Amino acid sequence: MFSKIMRVAGIDMKIGFRETTILYILIFPLILAFILKALTASNDIISLNVVIDPSVPSQMEEYLVQYGKVERVDSREDMDERVTKTDDYLGVYWDGESYTIIQQGNEEDLGEVLEFVINSKETGSLDIPAEVRISDVGWTLSPMKQYGGSLLVIFMSVMGGMVIVLNLIEEKTSNTLAAMNVSPVTRKEYVMGKSFVGFVVPIFHVIATLLILDYGDIDILKVIVVTLSIAVISVLIGFLIGVTNDDIMGGMASMKAVFTPVLASVFGAIFLSAKWHFLLYWSPFYWAFKSMDAIILKQATWGGIMINTVIILGLTGIVFLLLNKRIREGLN
Repeated sequence: MFSKIMRVAGIDMKIGFRETTILYILIFPLILAFILKALTASNDIISLNVVIDPSVPSQMEEYLVQYGKVERVDSREDMDERVTKTDDYLGVYWDGESYTIIQQGNEEDLGEVLEFVINSKETGSLDIPAEVRISDVGWTLSPMKQYGGSLLVIFMSVMGGMVIVLNLIEEKTSNTLAAMNVSPVTRKEYVMGKSFVGFVVPIFHVIATLLILDYGDIDILKVIVVTLSIAVISVLIGFLIGVTNDDIMGGMASMKAVFTPVLASVFGAIFLSAKWHFLLYWSPFYWAFKSMDAIILKQATWGGIMINTVIILGLTGIVFLLLNKRIREGLN
């Protein structure tokens, strides 16, 4: 049985390396990873963005404007809220004796620059020495790298389904799919062989992407678990689209529609307030994003990963019950 499954998978791999479209699918995600790395590298050299509360004297505000953008808010609470948004803003307040820099934790270099700027001002203008402290409020990465990495991982987990779509359409047009019904390969072996590529491709993409983005020190085993869980629904959708389309253009157009819930789930998780996240609970991509985000931040636990994985597989099971009959008919 295993040898037949691997034979089907091997045929798919050979077809994949002959088809320009499939080669493009294999290479394009890695290009995106290199682009994201370049963007996050350039993001490290932006000017200072500072938010201050009423405690900061106007003289210090005028001084900080020389080094970047300064935004004044009405209260300390407003400042904390502004700092925790997804851009790189540092907060500053004065307690009467010293300045404190508030940062998310992802702007470590910028915090050191701002500390130097404040110290240079204070040593030149005050009679008493001023102390500057830095307080983190949680994050360890720039938002672009953090969210971009998680989005790419979820995006690439769907790529395996796209490869299945193209291989199935290729077999339909060459009548190979019809020949399968009279071959010694059983339906179960055929489906498992086809699915093999749908799981291997995402794992290759995800691990390669994380290495490109310098995430090699995170827990790869947790990443693989999350990738495989979301690849299940991708494979399922890949079979549905593959057996219901007769040309590559139609199959590709249908597969692109899958990216809509992917992007909606990820951007919803990023930009919606936590109290509205229940609107995304229907999407397995939302739970996968939550897991990947925690893994990248090195805050993930196996308990949390397994709970999210069970939810993903449960939602996938519901989709399977809805699509199973149609896929079976398409394979006949």
